[in-house]
Amino acid sequence: MRNNLGFTLLEILIALSIFTIVSIMMTGTLHTAINSQTITAKNAEKLTKIQLSLLLMSRDFEQVIDRPVINAKNMSEGALVGTPRMVTFTHSGWANPGGIAPRATLQRMQYSIENHRLIRSIWPVLDQTAKTEPIPRVLYDKISNLRFEYLDDKGKFQNNWPTENAPTALPVAIRVTLILENWGKITQIYLLKGQNVPKSS
Repeated sequence: MRNNLGFTLLEILIALSIFTIVSIMMTGTLHTAINSQTITAKNAEKLTKIQLSLLLMSRDFEQVIDRPVINAKNMSEGALVGTPRMVTFTHSGWANPGGIAPRATLQRMQYSIENHRLIRSIWPVLDQTAKTEPIPRVLYDKISNLRFEYLDDKGKFQNNWPTENAPTALPVAIRVTLILENWGKITQIYLLKGQNVPKSS
């Protein structure tokens, strides 16, 4: 009868081979799990940013008001001026508790796309001078395309605002189309306060 005093070299090599294979499999699984968690976290951050951007747009457009301004070129500018790539407007609701700050509760604002980034800019005053500069804030980057369209009182979307035949200073609604990299298209329609939705023909 042979005494089992230890492992043979062959047994040790087999055990090491099995351990190595199991370690490689576990390392691959762990690496996949970490990558998945990282991707999920990044997607969640992107989703939060785009939701915040759309929420800000909704609140700002809901408070658009018919108040033209004097721009930095000392020219009169309509309450809302829009192109397919940007929209500039006056809105109410700029917080000023107790009227402490020497300013109105109205604010001039602009949404635009620049270098694939969604920019929200505000002006410190309504009527500007040549030295008045907007304050930009990047809401979201990696945007493939951004488009604004303006619904008139006849139920047709226009590429620019105001139009030659627009009887009102403000459109009925604004349609925003965002195309995000790796996410696809998002379309939102914002009805402006006090505007009547045109009846469908």
